[in-house]
Amino acid sequence: MKKNICVLGNSHVGALKRAWDLMPEWHQEYNLVFFTARSNGLGGLILIDNKLVPKTDRLKRTITYTSGGKSEIDIVEYDLFLIYGLQMEVFFVEPGKFFSSAVIKQTVLDSVKGTTSWKIMEMIRSVTNKKIYVGHNPLPIQKKGDDRSYPPESYLSGINLMNDEVYDKCNAELIAQPADTIVNGCFTERELSKGSKRLPVGDAMDEEAHPDHDIRHMNEEFGKKWLSCFLSRD
Repeated sequence: MKKNICVLGNSHVGALKRAWDLMPEWHQEYNLVFFTARSNGLGGLILIDNKLVPKTDRLKRTITYTSGGKSEIDIVEYDLFLIYGLQMEVFFVEPGKFFSSAVIKQTVLDSVKGTTSWKIMEMIRSVTNKKIYVGHNPLPIQKKGDDRSYPPESYLSGINLMNDEVYDKCNAELIAQPADTIVNGCFTERELSKGSKRLPVGDAMDEEAHPDHDIRHMNEEFGKKWLSCFLSRD
C-alpha cells in the first residue's frame, strides 16, 4: 500500500514538487500531496474539526490547485507529514564558542517557535501523533565577496541541537540538507539554484524564472537530492 505523505510549505517546495513530477518511480511506493502557497500564505490555515482549513478564498484556491483538488487538509488521511520552509532557518553551533545551556536553549526556542512552520506543526500535533518531519529553508547560494566558511559539524550540531531541545519532544524531526548540496559548511552549491522557477499556484506568475540575484530558491536537481534523502529515511 502506498504511503500517504502530506507536504506543506511555501515557494521553496517548488524544487521538491518539480523533482517529484520527474521521478515516477517514486510514485509506486509513495503518494505525496502538496499543500503550498507562496511566501507565508499557509499562515492563513486554521484548525477546524481535525482539518487545516484556509481562512480566505484566495488560499483555498491556491491549495486546491497545488494539491490537485483538495480545498482543505484532512489530517487523519495521511501517514506522515513534511513541513518545508515556512520561515524555518537552521541554527549553527560554532566550535570553540561557549554559551550557557540556558542561553542556547532559549535561542533555539526563539528561532523555532515564532515561525509558520511551528504553528502548523502544533496544529497537526494536536490531532495526531504521527511523525512530522521538518525541512528548513535551503541554505543560500554564496554571494560574491562572502567568504564565510564553517566546518561541517557546525551545521550538523545545530540540527542536532534543535532536535534535542525542540523536535524530539513532539515526535518530530528537523532534517539536515543533503551533505552533497552544501559548500563551505553554510551555503548551497550554486549549480543547484540555476534555472529555479516560481512555485505554480494557478496564476500568471507560474513557472517564471527567479531573478539572477536570487540566492534562496533552488531547482529540481536540488529537489531530487533532497527528496531522495527524505524518502530513503522513511
